[in-house]
Amino acid sequence: MLRPPGQLSDPLRETTWCGFGRRPRRNCDPLPRESPGYVQSSQRTHGRSLQLSRTPRSGSRVAIACGIVATAALVSACSLFSNPPAPTPTGPVITPTLGPSGTPTAAPVTPAPTNAVASIVLISAIGESGDGTPSKLAWQGVQDAAGQLGATPTLVTPVSMTDLTAAVQKAVDDGTTVVVTVGPEAAKAVLDAAASHADTQFFELDQTIAGSAPSNVHGLIFDEAEAGYLAGFVAGSVTVTGTIGMVGFTKTDARTANYADGYRNGAADANPNVAVTVAYANRSNDPASGRAVAGGLVKAKADVMLAMPDLTGAGAMRQACALKASVIALDTDAGLVLLDIKPCLVVSVLKRYDVAAREAILRYAARDTLPATIMFDVAAGGITLSDFGKPMPSGFDDRLAGVLAALQNGPPRPTPAPTPTAEPSPTA
Repeated sequence: MLRPPGQLSDPLRETTWCGFGRRPRRNCDPLPRESPGYVQSSQRTHGRSLQLSRTPRSGSRVAIACGIVATAALVSACSLFSNPPAPTPTGPVITPTLGPSGTPTAAPVTPAPTNAVASIVLISAIGESGDGTPSKLAWQGVQDAAGQLGATPTLVTPVSMTDLTAAVQKAVDDGTTVVVTVGPEAAKAVLDAAASHADTQFFELDQTIAGSAPSNVHGLIFDEAEAGYLAGFVAGSVTVTGTIGMVGFTKTDARTANYADGYRNGAADANPNVAVTVAYANRSNDPASGRAVAGGLVKAKADVMLAMPDLTGAGAMRQACALKASVIALDTDAGLVLLDIKPCLVVSVLKRYDVAAREAILRYAARDTLPATIMFDVAAGGITLSDFGKPMPSGFDDRLAGVLAALQNGPPRPTPAPTPTAEPSPTA
């Protein structure tokens, strides 16, 4: 039995496609507004165990493993790879028009004219340019798309919010066809520019799109419940003490909730007897807080640690490694950016920013009608694993292959369930 990663749900958005891949999927089932565990303008996962088979819902609809986007701001504060704190944009989310069968239809957008993509500008997150960072991965995807389309790619790396805003404005003033941004910092500048430059298409990585946004703005996001699930499956497979830990942000943080629910379910599938403890630093981009919480978890016998992809998480992984625990990283390859934890790094669960950027640009160039927000999961090539940094137990490769095959086929999402009660944060 494979526990689905959890349902990313937002009754306000009832969102769009789950990637492109071989099966573009529009029927990601929403939760009704009155469902238990509903948190407005945030992201939650729900449920536990289900048989790995498609479960019919009303009419021809099917509960599939693609989820519903559920956050007004997917990324808060700065990441592990950038310097200044980034504001968290907020705003209403989209409720799409429903077709005759009750299936959400894609948000309208003007398709690209034939051979219309002449130029693509990637505006990185502030100060983010190193190998392994989201911006560097996105640049690879932009270059790939530009090569296939014969377009001119340009990379801009701002060093401040003023630089970032100016870069967005310059891109539209220069008549750029497609502008790609990374993270939430650019959200306001993009909305301001998009409203008066309908001929430019904007793709914002790791950002959902407000309902009031112009139709030429699109968010490219990732299924964090699936990422957490894979992390949990690996952690549950390698633990020796039978206890694994995770350092999250806060109990109410949307991203923490999704990663944590997936982490629990994946660990339980790998090892039904594993104990999962989620603790909270309650501060973002504070390495000292991360170190203190991770120290408490290791003291409580956790020998595998998962942490959020920010500076707090970096502190947590470094402390866990110093105490001889194994670590698992999220979003990008920590082995490229935190060299000191490499001896302790089991694996990184990767968001494929390159895949998301490339596929979105190519689909726009192909005149596809694009929704406001597109989520990339395992099936769409948006969530993968890095190379493993440690020897894995006998039989692990075959079991992991089965899990990945199941996720590729799209297991059903669970029905709504109450939001899990988070464990108290142990003291260091």
